[in-house]
Amino acid sequence: MSTPPLPTIVGVVVPGDGRGRELGFPTANLALDLDGLPADGIYAAWTRIDDDPEVWPASVSVGTNPTFAGDRDRRVEVHLHDVDLDLYGRTLAVTLVARLRPTLHFEGIEALVSQSEDDVSRCRVLLAGRDRDGVRDTSRSCDR
Repeated sequence: MSTPPLPTIVGVVVPGDGRGRELGFPTANLALDLDGLPADGIYAAWTRIDDDPEVWPASVSVGTNPTFAGDRDRRVEVHLHDVDLDLYGRTLAVTLVARLRPTLHFEGIEALVSQSEDDVSRCRVLLAGRDRDGVRDTSRSCDR
C-alpha cells in the first residue's frame, strides 16, 4: 500500500501571533481553506513566492500549536530558511516534500526552540538531497 503524495498548499500570507519571529523562526501564516490539508506535523518543503521561479527551502508547521494556551484553529506556518522577507499579502505555493514528525506539546519555550532548531537542520539535510526542479505543479493544490 503506497502513501499518497503530499499536497502543494497555496495561500496568501496574513499576520499571525508574531511568536515565530520572537523565537528566532519567523513564519508566514497562510490564509487558506483547511480542507485537504495533510496531518498535523512538521514538514520539509520547497516554497515559491507569487509567480517567482525561485524556490526557497522551508520548514512548515501544520496544526494548532499546542504549546500555547487556549483553543487554537489549525493553521499553516511557513519558515523560509536563511531569508527574512516581507511576505504579507503575497501568495506562497508550498510543496511539502516529507513529514518530519507529528505536532508536539512542549513544556517550555526552550524545548520548543531546541526542537525547532533540530527540525530546520533536518529539513536542510533532507532538501539538500532533493531536486528543486521536481516541485510539483500547483494546479493540484489545497488553495483558497
